[in-house]
Amino acid sequence: MNGSGVRRWSATDTFGDDRRHEIQLDDGCGGRSRYPHTWLRNNCQCPSCTSAESGFRKQVICDFRFSSAPIRLQIINNDTLYVKWDDSHESTYDLQWLLERNFNEGQERHENQQVKWTAESFSAIFRSFKYEDVIKSDETLLQWLETLAVHGISMIKSCGLEQYRVKELAGRVAFLKKTQYGETFKVEVNSDATNLAYRSTYLQLHTDLPYYEYTPGVILLHCIVQPESSGGESEVTDGLSVCDRLKETDLDSYKTLSTVPVRWIDRGHDDGYSFHNIYESPVICEDSYGNIKRINFSEHHRDSKCPVSIDKVHIWYDALEKFVKIAYNEKIISTFKMKPGDILTFDNYRVLHGRKGYQGSRLLIGGYLDWDLIKSRTRVLQSQLSNKINN
Repeated sequence: MNGSGVRRWSATDTFGDDRRHEIQLDDGCGGRSRYPHTWLRNNCQCPSCTSAESGFRKQVICDFRFSSAPIRLQIINNDTLYVKWDDSHESTYDLQWLLERNFNEGQERHENQQVKWTAESFSAIFRSFKYEDVIKSDETLLQWLETLAVHGISMIKSCGLEQYRVKELAGRVAFLKKTQYGETFKVEVNSDATNLAYRSTYLQLHTDLPYYEYTPGVILLHCIVQPESSGGESEVTDGLSVCDRLKETDLDSYKTLSTVPVRWIDRGHDDGYSFHNIYESPVICEDSYGNIKRINFSEHHRDSKCPVSIDKVHIWYDALEKFVKIAYNEKIISTFKMKPGDILTFDNYRVLHGRKGYQGSRLLIGGYLDWDLIKSRTRVLQSQLSNKINN
């Protein structure tokens, strides 16, 4: 280690744990990172291997030499790794570019770390943004999208009562996701509809459209009319907090809800359109790292047909009972009432939502956004605003 604390980079050819060749970078201050030969050759940044415009590989994979080895290594200007390969090809790599792609265990893989909440912390995390600011300011738009990613819920205030506001708001991100209920939909009393949301009775906690394989990621609900008297209050629970509590108190029940498939179904009609959707998935869906990527929860849309053996049904109901008790615990669930002109926005993959019964008139205009589009827009805004600051 050099005494000044200034990085003095060096590169050596070495063996990894599995005896495969790697190039190791040392910064002279105790920091090390390793890169497999094959990965480095596959990610050569020269114009013949990588498109300068898109950053995509131009190499033809069936012609790629998977056994490439370096015959010369050099650090240039303390910021670039030069490699000459055994086929005489030459590659240069920006060291910062390499560090951003290091293979160290525990490296953060998520762009935004999700923060869980309960009834006690809800008021602190429930951020509001002015509609005009989100529409006119990219900085505010980015803050809203990052809040959705981190906390899973926020309110847009002062939106007016025009029924196109949900579509206009979505247009700042990309475009609305069309479903069997249309591009936008009205949540109001409709005796002809089969969806129980179109009643004035109590609507229990649920996630929307669990019977879709590609279910919408974010829900937008614009309040147009709200009963002035009591009733119509929104209820929300952070499903991630529920799962955390269940995992801590009863790991077996958590494993049951994250492994046993459930058949979700929706059959009926809306505005002259008939539909019959079926999708099988557990209540709790994890990604390859064990993180929760989606929660499916809707008593209305859970089919009576169970795609499992009878011995698992008893265990599954025991686990569901524990999940429900946590979700409805007064220390977990939060209640508030939207005002006309509010747009409630929340993550349909994690937030369970419901509504208290009411009397009188109530009208919401709803719409959906996909997380893929939100994440894309977030990255573009982060890049644009970062460049704006640096320039």
